[in-house]
Amino acid sequence: VRELENVVERAVVLGKHSMIGMEDLPATLLEQAQQQETQTYKPMTLRDALEEPEKRIIEMSLRRHNWNRQETAEALGINRTTLYKKMKYYNLEADPVA
Repeated sequence: VRELENVVERAVVLGKHSMIGMEDLPATLLEQAQQQETQTYKPMTLRDALEEPEKRIIEMSLRRHNWNRQETAEALGINRTTLYKKMKYYNLEADPVA
């Protein structure tokens, strides 16, 4: 946090414009950000990338509504049949606790 404060203060003091831009940031910070971005990116299709978040959202909504499919479908703004299909696809057939 202290390092970030120092970078921002330096950019404000030495910056030539009214807004901080990329050119106002230290090169080492930009290099670190670029390295981290390339290390965490894994090529995949959009469909594959969206599956895990969709599964988590559906499961959380099912739990919140005590696995009541009608209430869950309404809360998610989808048709109950669509919810059934997604539950089957993600193997969320029943309350795992029960």
